[in-house]
Amino acid sequence: MSDRVDAVVIGAGLGGLAAAVTLAGAGRSVVVLERQPGPGGYARCFTRGPYRFDASLRALSGLAPGGGWDGLYADLGIWHRLSLRRLDPLYRLRLPGAEIVAHADWYRYEAELVEAFPAEADGIRGYLDEVLAVYHDLRRMRQDQAAHHGPDMEAFSERYPAAMRVLTQTWDQMMARHVSDPRARSALGALWGYLGLPPGRCSALVGAGVTGSYHEHGGWYPAGGSQSLTDALADVLRERGGTLLFSQVVSGIEWQDSHIAAVTTSEGLRLAADTVISGASAPATMLDLVGRDRLPAEYAARVAAPAPSNPTFAVYLGLDRDIFAEQDLGHELLLAGSPDAAGAWRASQRGDWQSAAITVTDYAGADPGCAPHGQAAVVITVPAAWEYQDTWGTGGDLAGYHDNPRYLAAKEQVADALVARAARDLPGLDDAIRYLEASTPLTNFDYTANPRGAIEGYENSPEYSGAALLPQETPVPNLYLAGAWTTSGGMNAVLASGARAAALTLQRHPAHT
Repeated sequence: MSDRVDAVVIGAGLGGLAAAVTLAGAGRSVVVLERQPGPGGYARCFTRGPYRFDASLRALSGLAPGGGWDGLYADLGIWHRLSLRRLDPLYRLRLPGAEIVAHADWYRYEAELVEAFPAEADGIRGYLDEVLAVYHDLRRMRQDQAAHHGPDMEAFSERYPAAMRVLTQTWDQMMARHVSDPRARSALGALWGYLGLPPGRCSALVGAGVTGSYHEHGGWYPAGGSQSLTDALADVLRERGGTLLFSQVVSGIEWQDSHIAAVTTSEGLRLAADTVISGASAPATMLDLVGRDRLPAEYAARVAAPAPSNPTFAVYLGLDRDIFAEQDLGHELLLAGSPDAAGAWRASQRGDWQSAAITVTDYAGADPGCAPHGQAAVVITVPAAWEYQDTWGTGGDLAGYHDNPRYLAAKEQVADALVARAARDLPGLDDAIRYLEASTPLTNFDYTANPRGAIEGYENSPEYSGAALLPQETPVPNLYLAGAWTTSGGMNAVLASGARAAALTLQRHPAHT
């Protein structure tokens, strides 16, 4: 391998891989540097005995033909490499006094909500109509971005009127204009756990976009889990001549005037490059690697100010029975924990796990290959606070935290509480457990180096969504950002961010002749 390439990509998460695949497809020489022993970031699976667990993915949205993301997958060369299963129902929601089966069919979903909350029928229909209008504006916006002719802000309200109306609103404010019953609004905003903030704090753009995409085009799960997505991208990259280097921690930059001339790693590697794309966190890239002293003060503040998205705690269970199949529950059960999402959110932040909203996912219902026949790989997920029990018993000192007795005790206590919480709604769950492992916000940080174990870059609040997203171009002329810190809405949005970063690179830096 040459020590000079056209482009260096920092990080082999989905954003970095999509950027590298796009650059390599355009004939650029590209090397991806990844700090972990393998690619994927959060898009990875792990096995324990006969059980395969997904680290993060529960369902991909918009992958029906014409669903918006299928074209991106085709452009990245992975559409025909994946075996996708459509998930219907998307999930089952249990609220105090109500149960909703959320179908992938838009009108069956609407009918289910109206049956559960008949007094809010007109408001529910009006809200869902507005969701579709916002979602369609977001689809148009993505297409404009992909074609490199998105309008400036003066044209935003004319091109995307529905999105403009909710641009500064929370998801709950959007819902409350149509629906007054807090329980009905909790049902409409049930997917807030995917987004890291309750509807009262989450961006209406993000909430409406996720709702529209899942319910109009369905949820999808690839055979082999999110690892199959990562592996497909890595295979395409290698076929296109790109290189992946693992266990390489990018530690320094060499400068030529205001441009990056080379990237160095703590393992002694030096790569000169014309351009650099970073899929690492924006704060780590811009404030630590580049350095505040090289950035305009206003830009540095913009990178530093937003709060990272909330981390999660997860319990991975190998079961000797498929409890979900026995009880005809589909593949995912959302347990609200409280009549209103704000109360459930507060419970999770203070460690009241019995009142928190949890998600219980049966991966055997999405991909039978993850467990032996008749058994299941189940994951319980809950939002959690980074500061819980003095940073999970560590006092903020993460050195050797895996072996810290206070950390291990806190992790075991929360895992046991969440299993007991889930077993209240899933009789027989605790007796079927043959394998149990848990991950904490510190685990998230360990794998991705995301500040405070963030699951989605910056938080999905109105202040940091839509037009307020961090630009992918930076004050460093040959450095671009890819990944969750420049977008919102999950794995597909991260892939699109990587492809856009590469497109900007190709546009701004033509190949040498």
